[in-house]
Amino acid sequence: MQKRYIQIKKGQMHLYEIEASVEERYKPLLCLHPAPYSGLFFKTIMPLLNKYRRIIAPDYPGYGGSYSLGANPKIADYADAINEGFMQNDTQIQYDLLGFHTGCLVANELSIINEQSVDKIIMIDIPYFNHKEQKKLYPQMTNPLSISGDIESLQKTWDFNIKNRIDKVPIERSLELFIENLKPGKNDYFAFHAAFTYKCEERFKSNPKHINVIATKSMLLEATKIAAQTLNNSEIVNIHTITSNVFEEGAEVIAENVLSILDVS
Repeated sequence: MQKRYIQIKKGQMHLYEIEASVEERYKPLLCLHPAPYSGLFFKTIMPLLNKYRRIIAPDYPGYGGSYSLGANPKIADYADAINEGFMQNDTQIQYDLLGFHTGCLVANELSIINEQSVDKIIMIDIPYFNHKEQKKLYPQMTNPLSISGDIESLQKTWDFNIKNRIDKVPIERSLELFIENLKPGKNDYFAFHAAFTYKCEERFKSNPKHINVIATKSMLLEATKIAAQTLNNSEIVNIHTITSNVFEEGAEVIAENVLSILDVS
């Protein structure tokens, strides 16, 4: 897996990339990460998907190694940045999209603003909430990371990424996610602001594309089902054997389902 930067108008966008291991038969796959992580989130699954395609996992502006947009970004801002970086500059190439959590919203917006450059779309565990639900959840989801001189200020982040997964996820994987979680600093909540102000119902109904939805047995199961019903043209696959750590414990199962969708002519 390689790391590199691409230049767009507002700054440099960092990305992770892995070339096709055998030959490039299919369209490149753009993997759109959940907040508050980065493209590194897909490290576990990229080598399971790249036999016949190039896999690209960009960091959103303000996350990982990418430039910052500043306060109060919108999902459209992330979609615009990715569109500029990969699609506007080469209109001859189409991309497939894979989104997880926040990445589902970015994928939805990206496929609306540049329908021609997007082919297949897969959304996994969609944070779909109506305006009333968003308003209720917004305060807790947009609480900035508290950083002080005491190591205890990082306890919640440590517990979420490492302590609570210690028996299920390799410590090396947990540690790299912990580090990615910390990179945005007190701005870690910016993508949550974008997600919980996104007009889900309006924008999902506006999507003209066929969407493949994968629903694991997670806390977003019901939201994912509602999202699939709201989309104009969707097909849902339920994977109830995966209950947590989707891209760690469930990486092989997710990869198998993703390939079964993407490799259909």
